[in-house]
Amino acid sequence: MEVVLSKYIGYCFGVNKAIEILFDIQKRYINNDIYLFGELIHNSFFVEELKKKNIKIVSFNDENAIAKLNSFKKGDIVIFSAHGHDKKFDEILINNGVTFFDATCPIVSKNLSIIEKSTSPIIFIGKKGHPETDASLAHGKNIYLYDINSKFDYPKIDDEAPLVLNQTTLSILELKEIIEDIKNHYKNAKFVDEICMQTKFRQNDVIETDDSFDLLVVVGDKKSSNSRKLFEVAKAKHTKKLVLFVENLSDLKQYNISNCSKAKIFSGTSTPLVLIKEIEEYLKRI
Repeated sequence: MEVVLSKYIGYCFGVNKAIEILFDIQKRYINNDIYLFGELIHNSFFVEELKKKNIKIVSFNDENAIAKLNSFKKGDIVIFSAHGHDKKFDEILINNGVTFFDATCPIVSKNLSIIEKSTSPIIFIGKKGHPETDASLAHGKNIYLYDINSKFDYPKIDDEAPLVLNQTTLSILELKEIIEDIKNHYKNAKFVDEICMQTKFRQNDVIETDDSFDLLVVVGDKKSSNSRKLFEVAKAKHTKKLVLFVENLSDLKQYNISNCSKAKIFSGTSTPLVLIKEIEEYLKRI
């Protein structure tokens, strides 16, 4: 099979930065217990590799986050994920004398800073329960979630010009529809489109892929928002092609692709290159 890799493949800048921070800290604190508060990035393969390096992953939710933060002791090293986090988490660790580091993606940090400084009501477009969305809502005093899976309750904002921001890993297609909906209700709304450029590049590459390909493979973790959105864009734009969303080679082998002759491979921004290469070599042998 003829196989082409997208120009935008593997980790993005923000993910690479977060990983560099993690491994630098591990070298500096070789005698300390290192904890990731939440998954650094959403990729199961990467998380398992971290566990092999004795880096501990701490899962949490709204109900138990405070208790888990208070369970850390002096000498522990805590690293916050690339998705951002509530600032009160910092205060708890500072008060308990626990050393911590922030691996938040620079694009997400920019959004959080805008939210903190805004004096206008804010509509935040995102997926309810996603860590980036949770972090964004925690940074604003007058902020309302426009959940991508629900209708928005417009009457609760009595302002002609709310500020509108969004989760950085959304689909450019769904975001366009939501923005139009908001414009119909707030003519003077101010929009800050903060879908990260790597997410846009990858989605646009999918949209612009020509008809010579009969197989499109999106490689990414099922928990990865940007990977899933990449797949959704591919499905929406290439209805006559076989479009697959797989986490690894084992996933791909479940599908019958013997009739395909030309494939293009895309990946989410948190997909390790080793997984992509395995799939590429497998397809070339078909």
